[in-house]
This record gives sequence, C-alpha cells and structure tokens, in this order.
Amino acid sequence: MSGSTYPASPAPNGLPSARMPAPVAHWWQSPYVLITLVCLFLVITANFTFFSKVNAVYTGSTGFLLSLPVVLLGVMLLLAALLAWHRAVKGVLILLVVVAAASAYMVDTYGIVIDSAMLANVAQTNTSEARDLFNIKMLLRLVLLVLIPAWLIWRYPLVYPQWRHAIWQRGLLFGAALALIALPIWSLSQTYASFFREHKSLRFYTNPVTPIYSLGKYASEQYRLATRPTTLQLMATDAHLIQPSHKPELVVVVVGETARANHFSLNGYNRNTNPLLSQQSSLFSFKQVTSCGTSTAYSVPCMFSLRGMAQFDLDQAPYEENVLDVLKREGVRILWRDNNSDSKGVATRVTYQNYRDPSVNPVCDEECRDEGMLAGLTDYVRQGQGQGQQGKDTLIVLHQMGNHGPAYYKRYPKRFEVFKPVCQTNELAQCAPGTLINGYDNAILYTDYVLNQLIEQLKPLQQDYEVTMIYLSDHGESLGEKGIYLHGMPAAFAPDEQRQVPLIIWSGRDNDIMLDTLKQRQQQPTSHDGLAPTLLHLFEVDSQILHDKPSYFAVSELAHQQAKVAGS
Repeated sequence: MSGSTYPASPAPNGLPSARMPAPVAHWWQSPYVLITLVCLFLVITANFTFFSKVNAVYTGSTGFLLSLPVVLLGVMLLLAALLAWHRAVKGVLILLVVVAAASAYMVDTYGIVIDSAMLANVAQTNTSEARDLFNIKMLLRLVLLVLIPAWLIWRYPLVYPQWRHAIWQRGLLFGAALALIALPIWSLSQTYASFFREHKSLRFYTNPVTPIYSLGKYASEQYRLATRPTTLQLMATDAHLIQPSHKPELVVVVVGETARANHFSLNGYNRNTNPLLSQQSSLFSFKQVTSCGTSTAYSVPCMFSLRGMAQFDLDQAPYEENVLDVLKREGVRILWRDNNSDSKGVATRVTYQNYRDPSVNPVCDEECRDEGMLAGLTDYVRQGQGQGQQGKDTLIVLHQMGNHGPAYYKRYPKRFEVFKPVCQTNELAQCAPGTLINGYDNAILYTDYVLNQLIEQLKPLQQDYEVTMIYLSDHGESLGEKGIYLHGMPAAFAPDEQRQVPLIIWSGRDNDIMLDTLKQRQQQPTSHDGLAPTLLHLFEVDSQILHDKPSYFAVSELAHQQAKVAGS
C-alpha cells in the first residue's frame, strides 16, 4: 500500500522477522524506480527541440547523439534525487511533469528558451496576452503529458523504505546518475568539450533542467529585488537648463512593441509597409539600431535609464531615477499613456494613463487600439496655455501594443489587412508559408498609420512649440527563422531579428535639431543607449553624465554651450 514501510523479511519458518527488515517489498514499488521512470518519460517527451537542434549541428556524430539522452537522463536523475525526498516524491515528480510539459510546449511551438528573463515576461503577462497563447493543441498536449502522467504518478503504489535502506538506495541512485553522466562524457571527451565550449546556447533547450534552473535564478532575482532598499538614488544631480528656447519644447516618444527594423519599407523592405510615413518630409529612419534586450520587461527600463546598456541593472533600476525623473525635476511636464501591459516601472513618478481600458481609450473593438492614445493630445498640450501665455516644456510617451505576438492578426483593425492571406492562429509553426509574415506586416502598416496621424496632430502645434517625434521599438521578433518564433532569447545569442529595431525621428520646423548631424547619424550604428541623452539634449538640459553618451543628433544651443565649456 502507498505510504507504508517495507515489511520485514520472512524468517526461515515463513514468519516475519523483526530483526531483518527487507530493503524492498516489490522492486517496482520503490520510489527510486518511480523517479527513474518519470525522468525517462521526460527525456523522451519534453526534449524534442533540444535533440533536433543538437542533431542539426552534430549530423553524423552517431555515438555522441546516442549518448546525449543518457547524459540528460543522468542529469535529471540527479535533479530529482536532490528534490524528491520521502513522502514528497510524488508531489515533486508531478511538479516536474507540469513544468516540463508547459515549457516543452513553448519551446517546441515557438522555439524560445525558458530563462529568467522569459519568466519575468511570463510574470508580467496579463490575462488577454495569456489567452493569445491558448489553443486546442496546447490543451490536448497538457492532457496527454500532464493530467494523465500526473494521475498515474499519484496512483502509483509506493512503499517507502526505512531510513537505513533509504540512505543506501538514494546513494545508489546518485552513483548511477553520476555514472550515466560521466561515462559518455569520458568516452567522447573531445566531442563533449566542443559541445560545452562552442554550443552553449543548445543547453538552454534542455527540459525541465533549464526551466527549473531559471526558476531558481528568477526567485533569487526577485528576492534581491524585494530586499533592496526603497530609497531612490538620484541621478544626474548636476543637471541644469542651459538656455530656454524662444518657444517651449514638445517631444512625443512612441515606444514600439516587437517591431523589427527590416520589415519597415523606410529601411529597404520590399513591401510598402510605410506608405504614409514615406510621404512625410523631415523624417529620418535609422537603419542599424540595437535594442537593450529582447523582452519588454528588460528593454523598456533600459531605454530610459541613464546608465546605458553596459551598466544597466534591472534589479537596481526601480531604485534609481531615470531620464523622465531628471526632466521632471527640471520642470518638464510629463505624460505616459500605455496601451501595453504597463511602463515596467519607468513611469512610477510621472502622470500615467492606462489605455487598455475601454472607458479611457475611445478606439476599442476586440482590443483597444494604439490610435486611441492620440485622442485629446492637443488639448492636453494646450492645458495651462492661456491668452498670451507660453506653454510648458512637455514630454509625452505613448507605449504601443504594436506587433505583440503571437496573435499578430489581432493587432490591427481589419481595414489594415492589406497583405493576405493571414495566419489566424497562435500556433505559429502551423501557419502556411507567408501568412504569418502577412499578419505581422499588417500590424506594421497600422503603426505607420498611427505615427502619421500623430505627426499630423503635431504639425499645427509648431506655431507655439518646438516639436519632435521619436519612434523606437523595445525589441524585435523572430518569425520562424531557424525555427525560432517570438522573442525573449538571451541577449548573448539572440538572433538579429530580435535585437535590430526601428528608430524613426520626425523633426518639426524651427526647432534646435542640427539636421546635418541627424542625417549623418541615421546611417551609423546606434542603440537604445541614445534615447536618454537625446531627450536631455532636446530639452536643453546639460549634465556631466551626457558627455560620454551617444545621442541621435546634436541640438544647437546645447552644442554651442558644450563647445564653449570645452574651450574655456
């Protein structure tokens, strides 16, 4: 019976002996047999992507390919032996099955890896975004690989050994696991040395080893985050306004979502995804822009940080000022409108409006649309600008839903479905060739419309303000290249599709932007690092922190002042 201890070994006369407890009743009732069976099940069912990617790299290395499942089994046995103790065995094994099945679905379907950044993304995903991932295939897979195995594990008739027998049996399991790992690696040492040294990225696909490791790392990061001091660290404390312009500044920053640079016709894409923006004068598109990271949770705080990508610390970011805080301190009026999940902590200390709410956003159908964030912007800008009064320096940030996947076909009103046919499922690998990209490109076409509408709204304000619009996406997206979909890959080996993002700047008339520097720099490699310095430049705020930071262009008043300081 489950939960009992082993009966005593029978004495010669057939009666139980109290002095000679048997290590097993029936061998198959041992918890270590169940652990082995579950680990073998996970090796077989949860690692399709891992084995296929290794096979693509090591085609012809038959011995290595045959040994790899053995090594992975050994690693899983070690993991299970460390986690599953006594009466917690069944609970731990069921948890491993759940984690493995859920992770395998995401890895096999979208080609992503489950690292700590991806878990942060999952933790910040709202209900509607989660619904986009749900489908019949996922449900069927969870039934077959979670519910049925979990029921079988729960009903398995275990007999738990007494502690003396448990010690040597667990030791035997550890020894067997180490042998399964060590012997293949020793016998094929040169191939494994190459595998560990040259193909580190492949290890991120092992399942559930990587998700459990990442969960531990994420928990550690969250603990550090929860125990950090809440005192706000001031940044750029020497910041000061150089010289007020003859007109106040009006800057609108549009934070794009999941847009990749090479799908913008402004950057040479063979489809006309920017029919409206391409007709605008004084509009500049940067061709070589690298994102901070590959997820919104990381990239958005990094974009507005004053530290730059190399020194940015996601754990520290909530406890230090970003560029919005510095500008607010210098008297700039700031508004953040969000049609995405949230600002990821960037807008904590400025005016924030949630445009995912139909009671706020006037343009909602099956979901609230990005163009709804444009409603009332002109009125907001002119607030406080009475008869004969000059307006205030104003910064507006619009955080788009943009091209958020996997349901690209939901990201635009139907009138923008120009490229057809469109994949109407979130099972991206099942989309017919070209249909996934059609939906993705239609979403960019809609962004083109939204940005053009914004520029047209800003043009009448040029009479009273020095106006600039900046559009910059948080990260890119994989659309099936090399079997990878979505985003969130570790930056160290993320494909270019996830890190090369569009940057578009529209310069209104009579502002202080030095257009020759803008024309020149749009052809040069740059990154998210340029956003914070550019915003400070536009509002003519100087600080020592700017002097070694790149910007997207020079501003005349600031350039003249810095040249004067340098020459003195």
